[in-house]
Amino acid sequence: MSEYTCPSPDPCPFTTDEITELTEHINSEHGGEFAREDWPDTPAGRAARSPAEPESDEPEDDPDA
Repeated sequence: MSEYTCPSPDPCPFTTDEITELTEHINSEHGGEFAREDWPDTPAGRAARSPAEPESDEPEDDPDA
């Protein structure tokens, strides 16, 4: 079984083994928070918010040139 922790960016110690319990917790304790820019505070959520790699100013090699 997986252990699910509350994805709130605010300190929240809630954990459960049931995804339905996590959903109920989020809806009852963190209603509306999911609209925040820092939601969810999970590795995937943080990765999605990280800026893209800056593009290089170097021209790309064009093999057809």
